[in-house]
Amino acid sequence: MAQREFTDYIDANERLSPRTKSGYRHSYFKMADGLDKTLAKSNQKDIVEYVYGITDNPNSRVQHINVAIQVRRHNNASVDKLVNTRMRLKLKIDEHKDAVNERKKEELPSMAELTRHLQTLYTEERWRDVVVNYLLLTYNTRNKDLDIAIVGSQKHATDPEVNYIIHRKNDSVYVRNNYKTRSVYGIKRHVFRTVKINRAIRSFVEEKGGFPEDGSPVWLLSTGNNKRIEDTSIQKFIRGRTYEGLSEGDYNKVAVTQINKLGNFSKLKRLSANRGTSISTLITEYHLDFKSSD
Repeated sequence: MAQREFTDYIDANERLSPRTKSGYRHSYFKMADGLDKTLAKSNQKDIVEYVYGITDNPNSRVQHINVAIQVRRHNNASVDKLVNTRMRLKLKIDEHKDAVNERKKEELPSMAELTRHLQTLYTEERWRDVVVNYLLLTYNTRNKDLDIAIVGSQKHATDPEVNYIIHRKNDSVYVRNNYKTRSVYGIKRHVFRTVKINRAIRSFVEEKGGFPEDGSPVWLLSTGNNKRIEDTSIQKFIRGRTYEGLSEGDYNKVAVTQINKLGNFSKLKRLSANRGTSISTLITEYHLDFKSSD
């Protein structure tokens, strides 16, 4: 019965992304395994108690309860107690986020410090790290955006699921084919002519032995033998090359917060376009002075 209930809901919501469907499936069967009845026929109180029993993480609790709400609504079952529980959990999450942001305001560096760090990397000829930090600072990238194949010609940038840097004589083209919000914002192309950054790209490729004769790429995130880093290792790999091990989210928080202090809305719009994130999300999720629990 549980399998059919879940399948009926998914079939009725074809527009859900594969990633969302996978998350919903995980949550649904996590709950279904511990309940005597299907979600639609279970008591709301029993669902809440079971969810609180299987995890202490408020974000996971919200995820599970949200799935229960969606499935029950599809089956015309009451959801009032579940909605109230979700709202209380979200308030706790917001309070925790505000506390974290207050701490980060004291701990995170300024944009000037991040820029000086980039210059230090250049002076020390840490070419890969220069490219990584430049892209984080200039295009406000996420981790996956930095999984980049560097090629020497447009004709070698043919895979629509791969991000590329096409390194040419006088400039480079950064093509983002594979990033979180591509379905909303489309493929992104950035041309940069900064002499230092193009020197860093060229020098990194040379360190790797130059471009292979068969046209295959030099991977920006790779081991010594040009073996591409696995997805599960990208976050750790990047944090090993950022200022004091900061995350890409921390870099973005520094950028958003500084732009707000300067009152430059045009820069915020550009950051939104660069990252592929709405302005409202940038403010609520990355602005350290934004109080979500107010």
